[in-house]
Amino acid sequence: MKIRTLLILANTISLVVILVFLTISYVQMFISTDIIILLSLITLGAGLLSFAVNLMITSPLLKSVKQMSREAGKMANGDFDVKVTEAGPQEIKELASNFNHMSSRIEGMFGELKESEKFKSELIANVSHDLRTPLSSIHSFVAALNDDIIEDPETRRRYYETILSETEKLSLLIEEVLEFSQLENRKLSWKPSPTPIDQLLIDTIQQFERKIEEKNIEVKVEYDEGLPLVPLMPVQIKRVMTNLIQNALSFSPDHTTLEIHAVKKGEQVEFSVKDEGRGVAIEEQASIFERFYRVEKSRNKAGGGSGLGLSISKEIIELHDGEIGVESDGRSGSTFWFRLPLVK
Repeated sequence: MKIRTLLILANTISLVVILVFLTISYVQMFISTDIIILLSLITLGAGLLSFAVNLMITSPLLKSVKQMSREAGKMANGDFDVKVTEAGPQEIKELASNFNHMSSRIEGMFGELKESEKFKSELIANVSHDLRTPLSSIHSFVAALNDDIIEDPETRRRYYETILSETEKLSLLIEEVLEFSQLENRKLSWKPSPTPIDQLLIDTIQQFERKIEEKNIEVKVEYDEGLPLVPLMPVQIKRVMTNLIQNALSFSPDHTTLEIHAVKKGEQVEFSVKDEGRGVAIEEQASIFERFYRVEKSRNKAGGGSGLGLSISKEIIELHDGEIGVESDGRSGSTFWFRLPLVK
């Protein structure tokens, strides 16, 4: 039964009960019939007027309830972009405000869900694509070695090195996917420890000694010797440093210079890597830290990159309440940097 019907029924019953009791009272008072009729008509008129006023007052309430019911029906059908008018008595306004807030929250959550589904589809597509190349390479080289068609020792050694290199790419890709999954699901908890940033920098650079020698790149390192211990998660920040240096080396031509800095700026420590590569186009700098984004798409895929490295770095730095960015004129060289607060 509808609310309006219930209100009409309740008012009618109340009016009838009042008329019955008043009529009985009038009869018991030995009032003349004409006066009883007159008083009954007056009572009936007052009741009808009260009935009309009651309906007029409750009409906006019923209108608001019907509007909420209609918009709730839209939400049930999957349309979450709904709003109701915040009008009427204070309680109805609060109810309408809460309804609008709820619809906004649900719409936001539904948008996040769709974005998550889109991300999963992109993740599967990109990872499948990036796995195919090294797996095909490993398969072909292993098949050649297994068939004993490679007799030259130098060629066999080169084949083994290629297999090792492709295996490392696969391992790095799997590690990136697992780490990004942890960050995305907020499973990586904040557990800092006071760490000397200079020692962390030295340990990171040592990983690239062979590649630096192969490309004959001059590395210039500058850091403040008086840097205090920084509250950070060493493994994760080393992961960010590794990613930035690895990208700089990959995109730097041979016989160029790489500048690495770790300096104190106010209440922050800034780490930066400057290369002499082709730079990052200005219009792409805002997107470079997004998932799967590749500036040099063909070159990154050839290098086995997943497009997750910088996105993972951004998540880690934000977990530390820091900032990360890139500076480049889009033509020659680029500087990737991140800043961490000395106190968190």
